[in-house]
Amino acid sequence: MSQALDRSIVGQEFDHTAFPPITAVQIRRYAAAYGDDDPRWTSAADDTLVAPPTFAVSLRGRHFMPKQLPTNFGRNGFDAGKDIEMGAPIRVGDVLTASSTVHDVYEKTGRSGTMTFIVFRTSVTNQRGESVAVMDHKMMFR
Repeated sequence: MSQALDRSIVGQEFDHTAFPPITAVQIRRYAAAYGDDDPRWTSAADDTLVAPPTFAVSLRGRHFMPKQLPTNFGRNGFDAGKDIEMGAPIRVGDVLTASSTVHDVYEKTGRSGTMTFIVFRTSVTNQRGESVAVMDHKMMFR
């Protein structure tokens, strides 16, 4: 069964979160959580410590999906993949801001029928306005 495609939600911002300054503890905990012992993010002095490239993925805004998501999608879909574009390195003291929008809505037809995909884009910048990451998260609904 095909979902009614409503492209009017494309481009709408549904979350804007400013995070407190990044700490050395956050960076080291993130690296430890996935077992990476690279000294750049585990044992470097705080003033030279950088976060692992995927650190921005650990940031959580206030809303995972738009509140105005059409009701015919419900709240249950499944993860259809992520794309991450890395930017400037994240350092101790950086103040990061994440802005999430609906980037795209499209349909595909496969062996099991028609599927609707929504792409949520989160752009993360630092206090200097530099892009540190752009993350596209695809969700599939039937």
